[in-house]
Amino acid sequence: MRGVVSAGMTAAIEQLGLRDAFDEVHGASAGAFNAAFLLADQAAYLATLYQYGFGDPRFVSFVRAARGGPAFDMDHVINHVWTSERPLRFDAVLSSGIDLHCTATDADRAAIVDLAELGSAEEIKCAMRASSRLPWLAGGPVGFRGMRLLDATLAEAIPLHVARAGGATDVLVLMTRPEGVLHAGLSPLVARLTDRYLRAINPALVELRQTRSPRYDALCASLAEWAADAEREPAMCVIRPAAGSLTVSQLESRVPVLRTAASQGLRSAWMALAGEDPELIGTLRAYPTGVGPEPAVRVGGAPRSAERIPS
Repeated sequence: MRGVVSAGMTAAIEQLGLRDAFDEVHGASAGAFNAAFLLADQAAYLATLYQYGFGDPRFVSFVRAARGGPAFDMDHVINHVWTSERPLRFDAVLSSGIDLHCTATDADRAAIVDLAELGSAEEIKCAMRASSRLPWLAGGPVGFRGMRLLDATLAEAIPLHVARAGGATDVLVLMTRPEGVLHAGLSPLVARLTDRYLRAINPALVELRQTRSPRYDALCASLAEWAADAEREPAMCVIRPAAGSLTVSQLESRVPVLRTAASQGLRSAWMALAGEDPELIGTLRAYPTGVGPEPAVRVGGAPRSAERIPS
């Protein structure tokens, strides 16, 4: 749920008209969703959707988990909510001209893997599922291109080295925690259950899980130093919420909290990229879904089908 912060940041990129400045967009876990919606020109849309799908009781169910199913049903969100109820425009992602990279953890190699050259809606869906497949909590590994894949953040929460390996000259990193807020590990009970689950798949995954928090905090510290060094390559810009901003929990579902977090993310990115503190306003905006019957509009006493507003 903390991904709502960086969703707000991508909304700022979209509204400022900066999306096409990027050759590649890389996302890990929730960041993969934000990346896809940005490329579809639906970043602002997604920033409002975290309360749906993710906040839907059909997504989170500990009763289902007690019966042997996943506590978090990401398949419901991707295959149902984002396909039919509030659809992601996969065709726009594919035609954007910008490469989408979703990272995931290869369960057999206990290493980060870059899922790129996604050529269809089904491949994008599968890559997003793999990038966000929390071990044990969200079900078994996702099969994709002969690999068994788990949540990207198990191996690398910020897919920096993948972008660097591709020869990036300029990197923009969107982070969800304010300065000084360290990575919070799993509760002791969930940690034990997760480790038992991972050990059965590949014992090497247990060490990844146990070292995840210190590795993340060390990476955040190094990114801050990197961004402050104007001579270092690639050029690095890191955007994160201002000190004192709301810290969203991983299971947050309260609508006012999610709205506030998205707004703070948008404001942080806008200030960093445009150099001004914007006034945030609420406004009505339509996002046609492309589903359902054509509405009838009466013109001059005779009904006719209304033309759809292009997305």
